[in-house]
Amino acid sequence: MNKELYHSFRKDERSAEVYRTSKGFEVELYEQNGWSATRKVHQHSETYAENVAENWVEKVFNLEPEDKGYYGYREKSNNYYEGLDD
Repeated sequence: MNKELYHSFRKDERSAEVYRTSKGFEVELYEQNGWSATRKVHQHSETYAENVAENWVEKVFNLEPEDKGYYGYREKSNNYYEGLDD
C-alpha cells in the first residue's frame, strides 16, 4: 500500500502527519519520544484528517495506553452497536 504525505503539523513536543493511502486518509501521531499511534480515518475527508492532526498537536485529546494503534473513532464494524456508539 502506497502512502503519500499530504500535510504535517507540529507544536511543542507533538507532531502529526496526514497521509493519503489507497484506502483513504491516515494520521500518524508522534510525541517527543517518537511514534504514538495511527488514526485510520479512511471514510472521512481530507479536512477531517487535518482536524485530527491539528487537535493532536493542540492537545485537544490525549492517548490512553490502550489507544496505541487503535482506530480511535467509531467505525461500523463487528464491534459497532447502533444507538450505543452513535
